[in-house]
Amino acid sequence: MTEQEQIQLGKIGFRAMWKFGGLTPWDLVFHSIKGYNKHRLSAHSAQFAYYAIFTLVPLLIVIIACVAQLPIQGIILSMENAINQGLPQSVSQMLFAQIEDIQQKTTYSLIIAGLFLLSLGGMRLFLTMGTGLDAVFEVDHRRSFWKSGGLSLLLTFGVLLLLLIAMILLVIGPEMARLLLPNFNAPWIHLLLSVSVRWSVACGFMLISTSVIYWSVPSVKLPWKLFTPGSLFVVISWVIMLQGFRYYVENMAHYNETYGTLGGFIVLLAWLYMTGAILMMGGEINGVIYRSAREKAENQ
Repeated sequence: MTEQEQIQLGKIGFRAMWKFGGLTPWDLVFHSIKGYNKHRLSAHSAQFAYYAIFTLVPLLIVIIACVAQLPIQGIILSMENAINQGLPQSVSQMLFAQIEDIQQKTTYSLIIAGLFLLSLGGMRLFLTMGTGLDAVFEVDHRRSFWKSGGLSLLLTFGVLLLLLIAMILLVIGPEMARLLLPNFNAPWIHLLLSVSVRWSVACGFMLISTSVIYWSVPSVKLPWKLFTPGSLFVVISWVIMLQGFRYYVENMAHYNETYGTLGGFIVLLAWLYMTGAILMMGGEINGVIYRSAREKAENQ
């Protein structure tokens, strides 16, 4: 992709994005699936899962260390409740055991090691996403390793901060909902306020994180947009995947019988792979729209 083509991409507006760059919905689906295979995004999704596994324990160490310094009670319990509602039981139990072990054995040296491994793993995670998204936009000249590495490191700790804010909201949100409930008499409002807070926080975290990733990670100049077809696809697909995968694992699959004690790890790895695949597909959807809009502008 030349510099002139990058400038043209940057000029594509909000309306052009939501008109799918002149494509019909069916054409968008077809080209996105074709592009997913063409750009080998399945392999990038597998790399995403690998580095996400490598990053997970250091992330938990740093989060628990940060939460211990906050004057708010119940953050870890709220996080465990969210994990329990969103992930299969085998994965939840494995993560709970890891969290309990970290809480009992946290030392300053462990925190320093966690920060180092989080920096290393997070950097590799975002570099992997950058490689996949550059393939989506068919970039010829990528950023230098130092620029890409610095940006990846910044994004790692930016996502960590956003995750901590989301965890705080998971505690504060239900409390605010309880204060508001007495003001409403309709039962459906009580149900909506009590159930929707946790999902609203999770979806908001995914939407903001995804939009920032799609804007900053590719080696191409793009305007930042909170709502894009790709980011909306990620949020909706991620929620459906959470519930569908949990139902499949707990009612149909038998990972523990097949893999024994490794069953929870295999399930987590599969979940992370699907999360990576959804993120890559969302990037492919945006890439297809940008390329179509650019070609349409060139032909006018």
